[in-house]
Amino acid sequence: MSEVNGSPGMADVGSTSGGGQADPSQHVIWWRDRIATSIARSRKIRGANFVQIASCDPSTGEPRCRTVVFRGFLPIDPASEGNCAPCVMKMITDSRSNKVTEVGLSGEVSLKKNNLELVYWFGKSSEQYRIRGHAQFVGDTFTTDPRLSSQRVQQWGNLSDSAREQFFWPDPGVIYPGTPPVVPEGGRDLEGKVIQPPPKSFLLMLLHPTRVDYLRLTDNYKQVDELVVNEGGDADTQLDINVETSWRFSRLNP
Repeated sequence: MSEVNGSPGMADVGSTSGGGQADPSQHVIWWRDRIATSIARSRKIRGANFVQIASCDPSTGEPRCRTVVFRGFLPIDPASEGNCAPCVMKMITDSRSNKVTEVGLSGEVSLKKNNLELVYWFGKSSEQYRIRGHAQFVGDTFTTDPRLSSQRVQQWGNLSDSAREQFFWPDPGVIYPGTPPVVPEGGRDLEGKVIQPPPKSFLLMLLHPTRVDYLRLTDNYKQVDELVVNEGGDADTQLDINVETSWRFSRLNP
């Protein structure tokens, strides 16, 4: 099972269900609980779910960064109880985009194979989360776990019409021919229903966090949370229900 471990003497700190007698802003709180509060405070701000993800071009070693939409955390599945599912972050991408090749095509999710970093900035509260981990793609030619595939289908249905249309365009990054391509309006069929199954170009992109650097500029509070394999585990194995992991966190100088 996944556990949350803090520094000695901090076992009672970090619960979101406590009585709230102390000021939680000054204590070490698990990042997943903390970011839930940050998101709630910024929910009404336009663009508050825009995040930046950085990868590396494998052919040149050059960094690449872009803005994507954070679409929530992977729901907790009873069949996955005890793993890292409550922390897995959802985004979408096009299978033909550069980011897919930049982060690699491996389906393995390992503590020692981070290939992506996400930055989530909350302007209202002056908080920054730098979230490092391993990206996983869910689609026809990628990960096809039924539970994750159902999340992909659901996310496809939740997109706006204009967002769905993008996945029916020709290959991204090529010269624009001057006239828009003929695509299904709104990604819908002649009866107005969302086209199913999603096109092969549509991927659900998951980030499995392994390290979170948190910084709050209002009082220069800095914290680092790291996911570790418990004793007897193997950091090279896939992070699933069979791997014992825990989150350990520390407060650091900013």
